[in-house]
Amino acid sequence: ACTEAAMKAHSVPGAVVGVLHQGETKTAGFGVTNVDHPLPVTPDTLFQIGSITKTYTATAVMKLVETAALSLDEPVRTYVPDFRVSDQDTSARVTLRRLLTHTAGWSGDLFTDMSFGDDSLPRYVASMAELEQETPLGAHFSYNNAAVTLAGHVVAVVTGKTYEAAMQELVLGPLGLKRSFFNPIDVMIHRFVVGHSAGPKGPQVAQPWPISRGENPCGGLVCDIRDLLRYGLFHLGDGTAEDGTRHLSAETMALMQTPQVTIWKDDTIGLSWFLNKTDGVRRVSHGGSTIGQQAELTLVPECGLAIGVLTNADEGVALNQDVTN
Repeated sequence: ACTEAAMKAHSVPGAVVGVLHQGETKTAGFGVTNVDHPLPVTPDTLFQIGSITKTYTATAVMKLVETAALSLDEPVRTYVPDFRVSDQDTSARVTLRRLLTHTAGWSGDLFTDMSFGDDSLPRYVASMAELEQETPLGAHFSYNNAAVTLAGHVVAVVTGKTYEAAMQELVLGPLGLKRSFFNPIDVMIHRFVVGHSAGPKGPQVAQPWPISRGENPCGGLVCDIRDLLRYGLFHLGDGTAEDGTRHLSAETMALMQTPQVTIWKDDTIGLSWFLNKTDGVRRVSHGGSTIGQQAELTLVPECGLAIGVLTNADEGVALNQDVTN
């Protein structure tokens, strides 16, 4: 009832909600996938999760840190020698820790159409050379899509694979995330939502459907609610995957949820995860926005609780907050 009321209040055509508590999962779909060609939203329906993808990229980085292929505190140029932004000193000194904590300081909203070839991500990173420094390196938190995209490029370079292939090998495969995809060709054979924006007569389909492939590390993953909760379950744990295989150490898992930088008062960021408290209870979360789609994943470790809300409208961010709260 809460979800349906919020959908009506915020003019959201479709949503799916999932709650995982102490190992038990409940999911429910609401509304339709597309106002022009409506199908019922079910728990199997695929949604774009936007910037929640950043935590997946960070998970891949930490897997490579554990194998000593990467270091959080070595300059990025150790792995990508020709990397640069407009500020020469920042270009030489920025590290993966700065990328994952949004403290690189350069202008972060670089959305450039790089098509969908395997060279999309390298071309995106090359185009970062024009980004201006807005704050000194490491001085302040400032949300930075381009920085996390660069982190994804580092993952690709050190593995010798495309970012998407590396993510399949390092994260999606080991965690059993079989309904999580980067390629629209993989998505289109399943039931999936389209995004919507506000129109003069109500929600209207937003175009284009995908974001550029070059932006996949900061926001390109598509999945259903059960896969999102399965991923959440992993990050509620000690680094053991659902099949019992150890994927990351308990120390690494704890580090990802340890405050690295203060954003404002009690709001901090770990290694990609946003950290705060609700009524004194620790909350670990990340949201995501794409073209007419909004997503939210919230973890409450001390309660063994994960809440996922996925919506197919720009206005869905308000619904996500209402339902999660």
